[in-house]
Amino acid sequence: MFKHKSLHNAALVATAAIPLLLGGISTTAHAHGESIRGGGGGSINAVGAAILEEPVVSLRWDARRYKTFTDQQLIDFRAQGEDVHMHSSEDAYFLSFGFPVNEDMDINLMLQYNNFKKFKDNGDQFASDCFTATPAVAGNLSTANCISPTEESPGFGDMLVTGRYRFFNDGDNQWTSIFGVILPTGKITNKTDNGEIIGTHNQPGSGAITFQGGVAYSGHLTEGISIDADALYRFGTQGAKQFRAGNSMQFDVAASFAHHSSIIPVIELNGIFFDQDLENDEIKKNSGGDVIYLSPGISFGINKKQSIYTNVSYPIYQELTGISNDEKYRWSMGWSTSL
Repeated sequence: MFKHKSLHNAALVATAAIPLLLGGISTTAHAHGESIRGGGGGSINAVGAAILEEPVVSLRWDARRYKTFTDQQLIDFRAQGEDVHMHSSEDAYFLSFGFPVNEDMDINLMLQYNNFKKFKDNGDQFASDCFTATPAVAGNLSTANCISPTEESPGFGDMLVTGRYRFFNDGDNQWTSIFGVILPTGKITNKTDNGEIIGTHNQPGSGAITFQGGVAYSGHLTEGISIDADALYRFGTQGAKQFRAGNSMQFDVAASFAHHSSIIPVIELNGIFFDQDLENDEIKKNSGGDVIYLSPGISFGINKKQSIYTNVSYPIYQELTGISNDEKYRWSMGWSTSL
């Protein structure tokens, strides 16, 4: 039962926040197909509309950290009939390869490796059997060791194929359409430390096909300030264990400064808005929500072909549905090179 909404992707998103490629696109997704992200003319998270002029390879590490419940809180939730599952951190590693198709279109392929860490569950079979077998104490559930822990859930995630088509370019402003599909190549068989299959939303993969589409913009506010932005929508099929992640909408607006220099400060707003999930055709009441991030970052051009970057995303607005763990922050580090 998923009670810890991964928001992001962004992702993210957004969450989720996600890879830089100066002058081009790279994409990233979190587990279960959190929406794509990429690099525009100097942004770190916004997809942007600057089409690749040559093939580019990038590596990225995204780390997300969450507030967690105590064991006693999980026991109290169980006494209220709430099945709550949480984890404390997520780490995702991305390898992307992007290439131009023509002067107005490019494609990006991305592989990811995901790891969810420090699970606790008050509602899997182990915990349920334990609570059933343990007598109540003073009218409450016992504080016996009925919370089910799991150290981590690692493995390869789903593969993304993303394309952009530039349909407007007047020299100062560019617009592209974005289209993509997330293929269910990731691992969905990880087990808890007690030997049960982990819930789908905390597997490295999803078992679902996810479609994504939207628009992106790149332009200049002034000679020294460039703007990248996007608006994206994601919807998917049913995945493993009859789980269907909620559809989502995201936006990103990024301003990069002194973008002709080797050191580029970047400031962004990233928002992602999730519908509630479904499992066995029933709405998961402790899922879904809205998060807006403020994401300062910096990129450094090593030479004409290579760049590195880092950024931090702080949730300045976070409204999650039901019993959910707030995200504390996330950070990203990455490297890219043109070929």
